[in-house]
Amino acid sequence: MKTFIELFNESVQNYWDKPCISLYGNSPLTYGEFAKEICALQKMWEKAGLKKGDKIAINAKSSVNWMTAFMASTTGGFVSVQLFNGFTPADTQKLVNHSDSKILYTEKKTFSAMNIEEMPEIIAVIDTDTLELLAFRGNFNELYESRYDAVANFKYEDYTVAGAGMDEICAIMYTSGSTGNPKGVMLSVKNFSANVVMLHRELPLEAGENHLSVLPYAHIFGLTVDGITTICKGMHLCILGCAPIPNILKKAMMELRPRIFFAVPLILAKFTEYVLGDLIKSEENKAKLEDYENNEEFCKTLHDIVMSSLGGRVEGFLTGGAAIPPEVESLLAFKLKTPFATGYGMTETAPVISLGPLGKYKAKSCGQVPANYIDIKINSSNPSCIPGEVLIKGDIVFAGYYKNEEATKAVFTEDGWLRTGDVGVLDEENTLFLSGRCKNMILTSNGQNIFPEEIEVVLNAQPFVAESVVIQRDTQIHAIIVPNEAQIEEAGFDANAINAVMKENINNLNNIIPKYSSVNTFELRFEPFAKTPKGSIKRFLYM
Repeated sequence: MKTFIELFNESVQNYWDKPCISLYGNSPLTYGEFAKEICALQKMWEKAGLKKGDKIAINAKSSVNWMTAFMASTTGGFVSVQLFNGFTPADTQKLVNHSDSKILYTEKKTFSAMNIEEMPEIIAVIDTDTLELLAFRGNFNELYESRYDAVANFKYEDYTVAGAGMDEICAIMYTSGSTGNPKGVMLSVKNFSANVVMLHRELPLEAGENHLSVLPYAHIFGLTVDGITTICKGMHLCILGCAPIPNILKKAMMELRPRIFFAVPLILAKFTEYVLGDLIKSEENKAKLEDYENNEEFCKTLHDIVMSSLGGRVEGFLTGGAAIPPEVESLLAFKLKTPFATGYGMTETAPVISLGPLGKYKAKSCGQVPANYIDIKINSSNPSCIPGEVLIKGDIVFAGYYKNEEATKAVFTEDGWLRTGDVGVLDEENTLFLSGRCKNMILTSNGQNIFPEEIEVVLNAQPFVAESVVIQRDTQIHAIIVPNEAQIEEAGFDANAINAVMKENINNLNNIIPKYSSVNTFELRFEPFAKTPKGSIKRFLYM
């Protein structure tokens, strides 16, 4: 297996004068120009005294400069440290110190609430938007001002990178789970490479084509799938650079006309609602969609509108990173028959565990586990029927948590399997279906296992419900419900009416789900749940 660094080097060599990377609306850097930027950084870092294995932290929104810093780090034998730009400045400062980073790429606004004197290892802070040197130690300012001198007459043959061995750590990603402090996930060259090679095999990615990237690179889904994979294939990576608001997204997709599109479920839901508008809101058309098998022509019209709004060339749009609302799944996969597919993964696997395959979507599935790349085991007496924890081995599995042996030990079984913490089943075609999280599972007094996520999916689809959390209180199954305030206001409901509607929702819910998991009580909450940077609800706050 080639490393992702070798694959990127081949892209540079084969597509030197071709578009490599751009911010949407701006002219792209060619592969040669991008390589020059990478080499300029590496030579500057070396002159500043950085050695192989030293850390370069990035805490900013996705941009060309973000990806330049990452690729310069990983292809130069350094370690890139990814910090979510939603972290507070205080948390960012703490993690910069924890990671032993030497240089910080961030945003001026974030750094204005930080103090370089409290980050003793840092020798320079650089703004990713303007590349302004925000703070420095020693003579770094002189090195920074002259950083292009060493690549002044940069030519094809000048591009050489140190790289790193397969098992060497090239990145640390700090994630914020819902159970406490962030952990630094140490990812090796092998972890990224296995993902990139697998994605190249599974997806219609072709050199020279455009790819629109909308996901944050501080999350592993965005970094690997939406970023690295494309430039390791010789594609033009165009970074949207702003929130994927439907009208902006439509314009960009129609201009770039990519063949593959990655998004979280919320983006797809809002985009579909935007482009179809009133066509799916009228009572008449709602009825046609409900009876979609007898309204093929109508559904084909909607299908064509969605696909043309995505540029007309999309062969697949893949979603992951969050649970898919059943109404979105039903509309896109079955009623409109779009090339919809799902994937599943985690930061600790860089990230892909399962995906697609395109054109073979199974309801409520998380995609297929690529057998040649990943070993998977369901910790259950009957893995195809009885849910058990999903266990993983293979080249995708991370090395451990940075400076946290206790957490590393806890996440592996004694015989070396990665404990994902997710519970599911696996069918005969290696398709994965998830039920929920191990730590969230409710064990009733009569021995039934209840996965609250399964109940929440149904409850969240009820009228006037924005989001919910299902927990166990004493021996009762209890729902905490956040009403959809916009819908409540539009309907003109008072407190009594809201309560009555939610009681009816609970009755409807209990008629749908198994009786052993019926919700006994509920309460209303009129503010959103606290969430992690990834968007997961911090359940432990509501137990």
